[in-house]
Amino acid sequence: MTEEYKKQFIPNPKQLQLTNIAWQDPYVENLLAFGPSRSGKSAILTALTVARALAFPGTKHAIFRLTLRSCHSHLFHGTFPEIMDMLYPGYLDRSDVRVAKADNVVEFHNGSKIFFEGLDPTRIDKVLGAQYATAWINECNEIDDYEIVQQLASRMADTAPMIGGDGKPVIGPDGNIVMCRPLMLFDCNPDVKSDWEYQTFRLKQHPTSGKPFKDESKRKWRAVFLPAHENAGNIAAGYLDALAERYDGSPNMASRFLEGRWRDDNPNAMFRKSMFQFKEVSRDFLVRIVVAVDPAGSSGNNSDYTGIVVVGIGFDGNAYVLEDASLQGTPEQWAKRVITMYDNWEADMIVAEKNYGGEMVEHTIRTARKNVPVKMVNASRGKLLRAEPVQMLYLQKKVFHTDSFKELEAQMCDYKPETKKSPDRMDALVWGLTELMKLNGQGAGGVTVTRSGGVWRR
Repeated sequence: MTEEYKKQFIPNPKQLQLTNIAWQDPYVENLLAFGPSRSGKSAILTALTVARALAFPGTKHAIFRLTLRSCHSHLFHGTFPEIMDMLYPGYLDRSDVRVAKADNVVEFHNGSKIFFEGLDPTRIDKVLGAQYATAWINECNEIDDYEIVQQLASRMADTAPMIGGDGKPVIGPDGNIVMCRPLMLFDCNPDVKSDWEYQTFRLKQHPTSGKPFKDESKRKWRAVFLPAHENAGNIAAGYLDALAERYDGSPNMASRFLEGRWRDDNPNAMFRKSMFQFKEVSRDFLVRIVVAVDPAGSSGNNSDYTGIVVVGIGFDGNAYVLEDASLQGTPEQWAKRVITMYDNWEADMIVAEKNYGGEMVEHTIRTARKNVPVKMVNASRGKLLRAEPVQMLYLQKKVFHTDSFKELEAQMCDYKPETKKSPDRMDALVWGLTELMKLNGQGAGGVTVTRSGGVWRR
């Protein structure tokens, strides 16, 4: 009987370079890991944050993302326990370690704590009420407002002596006790050059004023590029080839997710990053929810993705993008995902394009759930004409994203009239908002939400 395989985490040279900067550079205060998808950014920054918590007893550290929900699902329940299991197997099960799932806090045996939080407006006051030794902003370019980064920097004041394996303070080469230096960590898939992280880490200038940093400030900002090919040992075979094929014909998305480089804003794109507004809402605030589907024309490894996007309308008459559940799979697989979204969000209807497969699309959905309400729509007009009313909604600030949907948003910013590749996620969004907001081909429509007989109606 062969021994059970156990996944290991062995840092690659670029990850080690980043780690060495964090521990050895006496001037660095802000450290960015940037690169394409699956390049190991989150893994090494998780390991680094944990190492600092263990080295400096009683210190406070925080891992942030745009929303608490995404931080909870992707990091607290995802990357963090995976890395802990590889580096410190069994540690989280110790009796002197507390994993408080209700509070999203991990308390180590030495009294150090790691908090998992969101940086959205509803959470920021709580975040700014504490002091930290380490603050890591995961997917930092989801944070549009650089002022949030500045506010967080003002809370980097926690420190403590490093304690060695003998339980005594570690003495440095200068004869003094080694103290924890507060450090802000960042990572991202590079997007556009107007983003604050490009302005600060690459151009070494203030992103608002454009004023260059002083020489003594420049050395506080360090960045390390992590290429995906150096992380091949932690990537499924064929993943990078599949990614290259997926983004073939989408140069902007390829530059971000495949190559890991910043690009200029696309002046011809229908949608721009500045058009995306963020706002979290509760399910009770939503009057109507639809699950929109743009089926792929074929199935298999080389097929397009099936766009599946959940949208809702609130009491305020605005539209809310709730989830991007798009996937590459068989009709049975995407139909199952659609029904899952319908159930999870307690949706009112499924809207699906019938151009590919006609009645087969509806049949596929009803095979997964017989009596689910389905509305079939026909793409009688071109993508540009269908998308223009939705573009107008965004320009009128009538659409809010409840989380960062980076692939959907990247696809929207990549789309221009001459685009040939199917924008699957964007198409699903367009279908959903068209149905929800009663749009027509002449421009943005609109809905009014009123209360009648104790029931909210459009």
